[in-house]
Amino acid sequence: MKKLLPLQSTILFFIIIIFSIFVFISYKLLLKNIHDNHIKNQEIVFYEIQRETNNLLTKLLYKYSKEKENILQKHKEVLEYLEDNSYDIDLQEIYERINLFYENKPFNIYITDENLIIRNTTFKPDLGFDLSFAKEQFEKNKKAEIIGVSPPIFEMYSLKFFTFTDSYLNQNSKRVLQIGFIYDDVNEDLKNLQSLINSNKSIKDSNAYIIFNNGYIGDFIFKSIKSYKPTLQEIEKRIEKGKELAKNLEENIYISKKLEKNSSEYKISYFSQKSPIFDEAKIIYSIVFDEEEYLRNLQNLNFAIFLITFIGILTIYIIFNLRYKENLLKYKDKFIEHSVHEIKTPLSIIGLNIQLRDKTLGEDKYTKKIEGALRTLENSYEDMSFLHTKDNINYLIENIDLENILKERINYFDVVAKMQNRNFKLDIIQNCKIKISKIELIRLIDNNLSNAIKYSKIGSTIKIILNNNTLEFESFGERIKDTKNIFKKYSRENNSVGGHGLGLAIVKDICEKYNIKINVTSLQNGLNNFSYNLK
Repeated sequence: MKKLLPLQSTILFFIIIIFSIFVFISYKLLLKNIHDNHIKNQEIVFYEIQRETNNLLTKLLYKYSKEKENILQKHKEVLEYLEDNSYDIDLQEIYERINLFYENKPFNIYITDENLIIRNTTFKPDLGFDLSFAKEQFEKNKKAEIIGVSPPIFEMYSLKFFTFTDSYLNQNSKRVLQIGFIYDDVNEDLKNLQSLINSNKSIKDSNAYIIFNNGYIGDFIFKSIKSYKPTLQEIEKRIEKGKELAKNLEENIYISKKLEKNSSEYKISYFSQKSPIFDEAKIIYSIVFDEEEYLRNLQNLNFAIFLITFIGILTIYIIFNLRYKENLLKYKDKFIEHSVHEIKTPLSIIGLNIQLRDKTLGEDKYTKKIEGALRTLENSYEDMSFLHTKDNINYLIENIDLENILKERINYFDVVAKMQNRNFKLDIIQNCKIKISKIELIRLIDNNLSNAIKYSKIGSTIKIILNNNTLEFESFGERIKDTKNIFKKYSRENNSVGGHGLGLAIVKDICEKYNIKINVTSLQNGLNNFSYNLK
């Protein structure tokens, strides 16, 4: 039965309870603080990027409003030129003419075939590009008998802003003429915005959409990306995304939502506002935040709280059980002390009767088994007796010949080994003498021999090697997982084998007393070696 805790332990218990409550409250406050700071920082970043994006798009739209009529005139000029020439003619002449007063030559010409595939152009990278995603807009402009002029768009191959005009080459033609105009004077603004976005590692993506009342949607990607030609499906998908956002988002309201993709978590934030240049246009800002760092911070906090809680619970558990375990060990020691007195007489009687039986009836396999079991019991008895008396007796130190005592003890345990289908092999490479009490040396040797028999494989050979002041016991069995723990009192690694966990604890005490160094190696193949350096 467990004893009541002393006053000091009770006080410590209540301190730990109070500490646990404090930790829990602190955890909740820290969790809220991390979450609030995370949201606040994201909103600050979002509005900072939104402000810079708005400045860039405002400048771009202002430039567009100034250049729109001029771009239309260039389109008409190219149409007139093509009325007198083949649509497949080299376009260099008219290209030079429409760029005559422009140093950076911002205008390019595109002519499609009947399937809206670009077949003739002054911008060669766009040859073969499919414009069928804009067919609906082309048809709408044709029906209205106007030349379409798109607001600025972001072109992913050149990573520049463009405006495109469009019209069919004539009323009966299915081929489309486009004039493209590059906004080069906003390149520096774009680089500054991209630099701001890229400086924040948590930003996965940053887009903006310009949606006009006539249905036109412009898509802008401001996160630095490698130039590439988007597929028709990708373009259509982005247009549909813009339409969906325009339909669902209210103006001047910041919203965000969670997104899981490829086992990662993200947060997408949106903000919609009217264009400061065109009343019929709306600008939608979109930023995708990577939540990895935030989630990692939460994991670290949870782990820290778990660790603190675990330590607190463990401490309480130790407080309640430490004394109980100490008392249990005392009871074990008292049991051993009592057993020493109770076992001695029966062992002597059994031994005497075995000798009498052998003399009268002769030895047989049954007496051998009984004798083996008896010697195992005698070894356990000697261990318990040694533990009981070692602190009260001054053992006589002698200069002992190790070879003779090894042969004596191996001969004693030989019957035990044979009964369990093991064999001993003694290899004396170089004999030596050691100053030690005979009783303690016998306990050291006997416990190693007993353990080797117990834990070795059936049919294996146990080697005892004496060489250059080193005594080794080598056997094959299960690999020892913890070569230090096995020397602790009452510690046993394999509970399927009998024993009390005393033998190696006795060996360790003797080795420490005589400064004998212990080295245990256990290999994957099951080779276990107990080595004792005697000097």
